[in-house]
Amino acid sequence: MGYIKRAALAAAFSAALMPAWADGNSMRDIMGLKAVGGGPGVFGVIPGKNMLSLYGTVDAGLGYTRGNGKGLLRIESGNVFASKWGIYGQEDLGGQLTAFFRLESAFNADSGTAQSQTSYFNRASYVGLASPHWGNLSLGRQLSGEGAMAIGSDVFLASARHSIFSYLAGYADLGYGSYVDLARVNNSISYTTPQLGPFSVNAFYAFKSNPTVGPRTKNASVTISYRDATNIATASYSQTYCEASANSSTPCLRDATQEPTVRTDNALLTYLHDFGSFTGSAAYLWNRPRFAGNFSSQMLTLGAEKRVDRHLLRASIGYRDTTQPGNHAWGMTLGEDYYFSKRTSLYARVGFVKNGSKSAQTYNFDSANAFPLPAVNKSVVSTSIGITHHF
Repeated sequence: MGYIKRAALAAAFSAALMPAWADGNSMRDIMGLKAVGGGPGVFGVIPGKNMLSLYGTVDAGLGYTRGNGKGLLRIESGNVFASKWGIYGQEDLGGQLTAFFRLESAFNADSGTAQSQTSYFNRASYVGLASPHWGNLSLGRQLSGEGAMAIGSDVFLASARHSIFSYLAGYADLGYGSYVDLARVNNSISYTTPQLGPFSVNAFYAFKSNPTVGPRTKNASVTISYRDATNIATASYSQTYCEASANSSTPCLRDATQEPTVRTDNALLTYLHDFGSFTGSAAYLWNRPRFAGNFSSQMLTLGAEKRVDRHLLRASIGYRDTTQPGNHAWGMTLGEDYYFSKRTSLYARVGFVKNGSKSAQTYNFDSANAFPLPAVNKSVVSTSIGITHHF
């Protein structure tokens, strides 16, 4: 979540990191809790400070998932936050200019193995400069502005385990060359303007690791953000291409000799509002691969989260439709977190996806067991309980 690097926003949320459980501002209070899981610098550099910090999260739980007429009971890693460790550092260079970097690697808490076999620092590997006058520039493996806002707008932070947003954002069924890049991107350059009143703009560009087929571009996007005390709204547009590389975390799905030439257009609109007693959110995602005969998709999610003393209650509902008749799905995720402290919590999650006659979305997919595999017109239900600890 190291995607917002503006000192003004860091100051706005600093009160949420104080020992008090709540300060009367629902959005700031909830984001303050989540920021602990993102590690230092999650809301931007701290001007005038030199620091080097080791941080991380261990998240493990017991889960049961049922789909395609079968059930699986298992120990799961990363139901709320990815199990990970990282290093964050920054140096004050004077004149309100700060250098910063982040290296972050995910692992599977259930087995102790690395999450990725092709990228050691698979969650972050970037370095940059931040200035309130000139903006922020970073290079490496990182989230685009669009990807960052997709995570930020989902009350479950687009978890790879329990988030209806994550599973309804799927694109594999749209046809040849379809590709959506909301995850961390290699070989990327990200620039965010200084705050222009309540507005800021992020420009993002990533090169392909393998440029032999199609254009050099892997991801190009522009994100416009609006923020005030009770509202955060963003609008993003991106153009993405799949990559003909065996080592890519998101390779082409069918034909690596032609698919990298097919562009997919994506648009994302997000909105968060502090209602006082709770925080609400909404996100709209549109995907359109530019290949004759392909389908396009639209997804809408609505969410709410409320802090009640040591409890954080969350709910999200989503609907996905495509231009292919019968290819539609909807689902829901519900959750509760009980905080012993700001670093340690117990959690419970339950969620499901219900597919239409030609839809094959899944939920809480386990790659180690290849379960539950997508199946047309089938529903998937999953529930988990577990422990999260940040250090």
